Amino acid sequence: MAKRPLGLGKKQAQKKKQKFLKENTPEVKSTSESPTPTSETKTPSNQIQIELQDSEDADNEIVQLNGLWKTYFESDKDDEMLLNGIIHECDRILRLINNNNNNDKSEEATKLKALVNKDDRYYAIFALALSELTIFKKGSDDDDEMDNEVKQFFDLALQRCQDGLDCIPNSQLLKLVMSKILLQRLPLEYISKLNVKSKESKGKYLKLYEQFGKAKENFSIYKNDLPLTLEVLNSTDDLLDIIENFGHEDDIEEGLDSDDDEELEPITLAKDHPLYKFQKNHESDLSWLKEQLIALFDIMHGSDKLIHPVARKIGELYMKFADSPRSQYLKLQYGDDEDEQNSIAAKDKGGLVYAAQREAIELVDNSLKYLRKAQVKDDPETWVQLAEACIEFGNLCDNESIEQKKAYQEAEEILKKANRATNGKYQDILDNLLD
Repeated sequence: MAKRPLGLGKKQAQKKKQKFLKENTPEVKSTSESPTPTSETKTPSNQIQIELQDSEDADNEIVQLNGLWKTYFESDKDDEMLLNGIIHECDRILRLINNNNNNDKSEEATKLKALVNKDDRYYAIFALALSELTIFKKGSDDDDEMDNEVKQFFDLALQRCQDGLDCIPNSQLLKLVMSKILLQRLPLEYISKLNVKSKESKGKYLKLYEQFGKAKENFSIYKNDLPLTLEVLNSTDDLLDIIENFGHEDDIEEGLDSDDDEELEPITLAKDHPLYKFQKNHESDLSWLKEQLIALFDIMHGSDKLIHPVARKIGELYMKFADSPRSQYLKLQYGDDEDEQNSIAAKDKGGLVYAAQREAIELVDNSLKYLRKAQVKDDPETWVQLAEACIEFGNLCDNESIEQKKAYQEAEEILKKANRATNGKYQDILDNLLD
């Protein structure tokens, strides 16, 4: 996202500028026993501009490194050369502090070592950059070579994270980074190779659900870096979405241009499938995700730019949880088979219809609360998402009730506003509501 330019004087008063020279990096080397995989991309000599806060020391190499990482993290994340530059600088620091034979550099090395051992950002950035490179390596032509490179990068990323934890055992940041790497590794290195007939093989899939459990165990809301915290939760959401749709990838791909709204039947995996435990615990894992997002939302301030995406994600999860009771209620209340409905009505001593209705209404109502907070002034899509939730709420209310009319009216007003802003993009939804 582009930053709004400030006046020159104001800009200089607010932030310092630090330039960092990226050297040619034909390969990334490591002082560990496992060599860092070679990068095919060379970074040309090039200057990039880093913005540092007034309170930060522009001569501090970890501060500079953090500025580089923020530049990548806040971008479209498509600059492999920048990642190579970050890893090159991390590796240079590591070689320096591990090699004091050169007397000219011993003083600098001692200073850097003390800095690295107390500032957890160094190992965090090193690990994050290594794990991010796997995304680019996944696009290689040679599958075997690609798989090996991806594995090496993930192994090294986790090792750097552990190196940091050895120095700073209680680092909340490093534990969060560990969580992120594990969540990124699961789909990229393992799940991408699976199909519905895959079976757990000793040592082959390394107990995938246990790795997910370790990621959850290491997760916590890190107040000093809420964007990174949210990214870890988004990775969790992506992983759970992959699990939910596992086996239907081709159907979903083909359905992108289809008018068929029929829901896909879930595929039940065998007990010896590597993803069986994921499927078995899917709902409880979604609940965990929702709880973490709510906790994150609760500590945010009104001006925080993350409020809208976090609120939206929570609203979407509440709608997902409403799917089951909503479907049950609509089937019981408006099913097509009259004899079946009469039979259900006669046996409904426990109030199955009412219970399903109330549960669904409560969940959709909670969704509405967060989707209202997710509204973005210049993003009609967020308005329409709220309108669709209002329609769902109205569908669950008693027919012709005040609550139903109010929900439909709100949805109508929102959709008309969205149509005015988009030249009628959402007219079909409005027409369906008014029919």
